[in-house]
Amino acid sequence: MVLRILSMGWGRQTWTMAAMMALGEMERADYIVHADTTHEHEGTYQFRQRWEPWLGEHGLNVVTVQGSNTEIVREDWGAVMIPGFTVDKHNGEPGQVRRQCTHDWKIMPIRKFLRTLLPKQPDPGSVQMQMGISLDEYQRMRTSDVAYIENTYPLVDMRWTRADCLKWLDSKGLPIPPKSSCVFCPYKSVDSWRQLKRAGGNDWEQALTADLVVRDKRPAHGSLYIHPGRKPLDEAVSIPEDVGAYQLGFEPEQPCDSGYCFV
Repeated sequence: MVLRILSMGWGRQTWTMAAMMALGEMERADYIVHADTTHEHEGTYQFRQRWEPWLGEHGLNVVTVQGSNTEIVREDWGAVMIPGFTVDKHNGEPGQVRRQCTHDWKIMPIRKFLRTLLPKQPDPGSVQMQMGISLDEYQRMRTSDVAYIENTYPLVDMRWTRADCLKWLDSKGLPIPPKSSCVFCPYKSVDSWRQLKRAGGNDWEQALTADLVVRDKRPAHGSLYIHPGRKPLDEAVSIPEDVGAYQLGFEPEQPCDSGYCFV
């Protein structure tokens, strides 16, 4: 028997898949598993609080898992978990430190949960891990690095894009969640950083704090930044409001399309 798991990020694609399962328009997963990094935007946590019970009312098993340590800097290891940007203090060359957050905060907590459901030596393909990647993000598709898990991509199989997901949600009168990512993710787009600063509040303050926390944690590499401009975050992210101007019109929201943060 194959165990079907929906890897739930509470973003637009995974919410669409979960809602389709709830309404009988997609084959149900045995479990919907959310790996909570503890660093999501407030809007994501509010959305999850409102709609997770709805999934449960429709008979879906929703489980939230968490890593044993979700600190940005692991002092016990001397490790920075997020892939910050560097400027070499000797030659000025730009660089980037290795990403460890996805493995420790997402992949391993889910696999730890899976092992409570599986025999000690699971057969190859024992788990079908359903990923919320749509056709317009096909470059994010990956083969699992463990034999007992097979990554599957239902939206790609359906030839659905992100826009198709939004259209379906609208047709069902269901809400569109905010984009899901850690508030300080170095892979944010330029526009995403601007939106975060413009919105302000606790999410922006957390990002500023993360930027300061990592600054001197890799002395061999020089200073560390979470913005690709390799400047302090408040300085690197420029919006008209910084000089007392008001942004007129609509600035389109851009997705984080790097494909680096997935299970």
